[in-house]
Amino acid sequence: MLLGCWANSGTLAPYAVSLSDPWLLACGYLANSDHLVHFQPFLMLQGAPESMWQSGIVLRRLLYPILAWPGVYFWGFLYGGVVTNLLMTLASGAVWVAFILRIAGRRAAIVSAWFLATYPGIAYWAGLPYSYATIVPASLLGAICLWGIAEKHATPIRRLWWYGSGMGLLFTAYDGLAPFFVPALLWILLRQRRFVTQAWIALLATSWPLITLLAFLKWGMGANLDSNNSQIYGTIIKSWLHFYPNWEMGLAKLTELPLLMAKLFFYSNFFFLPLAFLWFFVAAKPHTPVRRHLVEEALLLTTAVYCVFLNLVPDYPGWQMRGEWIARIYQPVFVVFVLYISRYFSDLAPVPDTTRSKDRLAVLLVAATVFANGWVVLGGLHVSTISDLVWHDFYQHSQPMQYSANLRRFGTRPLGFCRDSKP
Repeated sequence: MLLGCWANSGTLAPYAVSLSDPWLLACGYLANSDHLVHFQPFLMLQGAPESMWQSGIVLRRLLYPILAWPGVYFWGFLYGGVVTNLLMTLASGAVWVAFILRIAGRRAAIVSAWFLATYPGIAYWAGLPYSYATIVPASLLGAICLWGIAEKHATPIRRLWWYGSGMGLLFTAYDGLAPFFVPALLWILLRQRRFVTQAWIALLATSWPLITLLAFLKWGMGANLDSNNSQIYGTIIKSWLHFYPNWEMGLAKLTELPLLMAKLFFYSNFFFLPLAFLWFFVAAKPHTPVRRHLVEEALLLTTAVYCVFLNLVPDYPGWQMRGEWIARIYQPVFVVFVLYISRYFSDLAPVPDTTRSKDRLAVLLVAATVFANGWVVLGGLHVSTISDLVWHDFYQHSQPMQYSANLRRFGTRPLGFCRDSKP
């Protein structure tokens, strides 16, 4: 995991080098054009004049700057942020593997560890000091919280409150997780016939950390939280509320939706992991005693509903959250893929003879997925066309093959290899 993250830093950070015109930093390293936006929360914490950070559009994602503050203080924004990303990802990965070890045994934990070590979704964000690096750690921890709630049918109110509050705290790192995990939690309560009595507790627990943070920013710090970035979901909801039937346009969107959802399924998690999940979920399902868990069901369902909600909405102005170009929105569903496949290799469930005959094929498929993902993660070192295509499909914020073109233009130098910033 550390090797993959390092191999996607410097001039190789995918979120930067896949842009048509990335920012050039000291030593010739590359950054995304939003580099200053992600630095503004640190300026706010530092006590800089309001004019330097007031225009920030990600001030509400304050947990990441707080966690990264010690590293940034000692090693600077770039290096301190990347070190924080590595420590944060390793820590959450260790917690996840320990969780899988407890619920499914040693073989399942090994599978999970290899999937995380080579998961492109970590490498895409880890090389830059941005709050997006919290998506994977927060998704892993959020799924553990959901599991803790779902496993106890008579969950005490205190347990629900603490797990829900933990999820709410994760939303202060990346609020884009809320549309996945809050509805998933409500679905779990509904399926376990606890919705009427406990839904209000779940909503309060998951919302109070973010509400408290926003109140502190607005009235304590005087921050302006009204930006194009924060307004987009309100704009989409208003578009649904002011819906006027246009049957011809609606039918066209509806007929395009199945193909779009299929593309988003593969693009949002770099093709190979979703493909492996599809095999285990469909082809291997009759041959294993491992069945879909309520947490997996809930996250798959809410992801599908969220996709429909964003892509069938009537036209609205401004930044668009629909279409295959921004597949990265749905990245958090990766946790279902890793969880389900890992549980297939459970040591804690009885293994029938029919499963043993399929076991070798399953191991080979996992190995092939790990190899393919590793090839993508290390692709910048050899300017891989596959990496270029996979990164582009994940977030189409520039022209195809821009990744390869920029690597040839700026060179392949991870952090630690410095040269003059002029290309």
